[in-house]
Amino acid sequence: MKKYSVAVCVCAVLFSVGIHGAGMREVFARAPGADENLAILQDIIRENECQAGMAFLGYTYEGAEAAEILEYTRQGEVSAAYPFLQDGTVVDAGGYEIYAIVPGDDCRVSVYPAQPTEEGEYLDDLNAPYYTGQENEIIILRCNVSEIHSNVMVSVQKQNMSVQYHPMVSLKDGHLAAETHCYHFSIYYNWDECDPGYDSELDIRIAREQLSETDEVSYYLGLGMALWYTGTEEYIEGRNCPVFVLGTDHEDHFTKEHYYAVGDNVVYYYDPSGDAWILLGAG
Repeated sequence: MKKYSVAVCVCAVLFSVGIHGAGMREVFARAPGADENLAILQDIIRENECQAGMAFLGYTYEGAEAAEILEYTRQGEVSAAYPFLQDGTVVDAGGYEIYAIVPGDDCRVSVYPAQPTEEGEYLDDLNAPYYTGQENEIIILRCNVSEIHSNVMVSVQKQNMSVQYHPMVSLKDGHLAAETHCYHFSIYYNWDECDPGYDSELDIRIAREQLSETDEVSYYLGLGMALWYTGTEEYIEGRNCPVFVLGTDHEDHFTKEHYYAVGDNVVYYYDPSGDAWILLGAG
């Protein structure tokens, strides 16, 4: 799936309006070159005493190819703020989530398989890396079959120093889970900052209830499937629509099977074959 919107606001040095971590309806980017934007981001990474920057770009589908994964870097807000991501190297570890990893100055990124132990800790396989990067090489990573744990370990090395991350999205708010010594530069859409009277949790709850009452989703829920809010939105036919995923919650992972979006009492489903949102019941 090419365009799960993860919108809005990034650091003021990259945008003519906006505050890092805040939200607004629109962002307007200046037009520095890709190299200049990369240098700015790496300066911010260094000033925050981090070894790398990481952004969650969105969700994909099982059969997505490298070109489709890279397409996430060309989304409007992401492309305007971070055009250098389009030159990143795609590393496919399997799964449904897309991340951008930008190493700090003179750092390099390697990606290894990882799995959780019974004690809830990670067991990283350092003998079979998915990819070993070069200095300053940007990685666009596809990973995570499960939303409960990561299936990769990202190692960022500089000379004899290294830090490790296990990239994940928090189920609490759909944002990138905190990692020590990692600067987060994801672009999120936060309606609360745009309109203090807007109750986003209530809006999501109403959308979930409406979706659950459709014949199709009600049928799947009756079979024991689970419905989760992804923490993202799509702009469809003039509507800002929260996106939900329907799937099977296994003991060790969550299998995503169908995506839906709801806005202004209208329900859409995602057709991966045509990469399009279609009115539910119209096809």
